[in-house]
Amino acid sequence: MFFSIVVPLYNKSYSICRCIDSILSQDFTNYEVIVVNDGSIDESVNIIENSYQSEIDSGIIKLINQSNQGVSVARNKGVEISISDYVCFLDADDEWKPGFLNKMVALIEDYPNANLYSLAHMTQKEGSKLIKPKHGLPDSHRGYVEDFFEGSSKGSIANSSKVCVKKQSLISFDGFPEGVVAGEDIYVWIRLALKGEVACDMSYLSIVHQEADHSRNSRKNSVPFPLVYFSKNNEVVRSKSLNKYLFSIFYKHFLYSLVSLKPREAMLRMKVYMRIYL
Repeated sequence: MFFSIVVPLYNKSYSICRCIDSILSQDFTNYEVIVVNDGSIDESVNIIENSYQSEIDSGIIKLINQSNQGVSVARNKGVEISISDYVCFLDADDEWKPGFLNKMVALIEDYPNANLYSLAHMTQKEGSKLIKPKHGLPDSHRGYVEDFFEGSSKGSIANSSKVCVKKQSLISFDGFPEGVVAGEDIYVWIRLALKGEVACDMSYLSIVHQEADHSRNSRKNSVPFPLVYFSKNNEVVRSKSLNKYLFSIFYKHFLYSLVSLKPREAMLRMKVYMRIYL
C-alpha cells in the first residue's frame, strides 16, 4: 500500500509545520506528500523549504507552486502528479493523530470495493478543548456505509482532512470543481458516493482546527456547489436520502446567512435550492 497525500496551501504559515509534522510522525511511512502552494503571500513556502529540505531533496515532500487559482485547482494539481492509486487529503491548518494511516490501510484492505474511505475527526477552536462533533454514524461503526446521504444529513461522514479516495474514481468526473468557493469538497464526496461504496472507521484520528481565516472572505454571496450542480442536472436520479442531504446543506448555509445578517446571500441560496425541484 502506498499513499499520495495532497496538502493544498494558501497563507498557512501559522499551521503548515503542525500539518506536515503530523504526517511525518505517522507509523506508516509508505507515502509521498504533495504540497501545492496556491500563490501564498506569507512565509508558508519559506517555512517549508527551511524546515523540510531533506524531505524535499529525498522526494518524500514535493512542493508545487502555482499562481492563486483556488483550492480545487490546487487539489486537482496534486492528484494529477500523484503516483498512487489512493489519494488522501489534509488541509494545511489541520492535522492527523498518530495511527491515522495505519487505520486507513486496514480499512482499505478489509473493504476494497469503496471509492471513498473516511475516519472520524475532532474539532478544536483556537486552542480550546477538542470536541467530537456529530458524524451521522455510531462510534462503533467500521465497514461499508449503508446510506451515505442519510448519515451525512445527520453529521459529517467525510471532510477534506480525513478521507482517502480511489484516484481513478475521482478523475472519472474531473475531480474538484474549479472556480468554486463553497461546497466543492461536499460535491466530490456526493459524486463518489453515487458511483459506488463508502467505507468508514469511526476512529477519531483527525483534528480539524477552526481558526479565524480571512481567506474565506471570497465565499460571500456564494452558493454551496452541490446545490448549483443539482439545480442544473435534474436528470440525475436522486434518492430520498440524497434529497434530504441536499436540504440539510441548504438549511445550514441559509441559516448561517440569516444569522450573519446577509439577506441577499440567503435569498440567493434559497433561489438556487428551489431550482432543484422546478
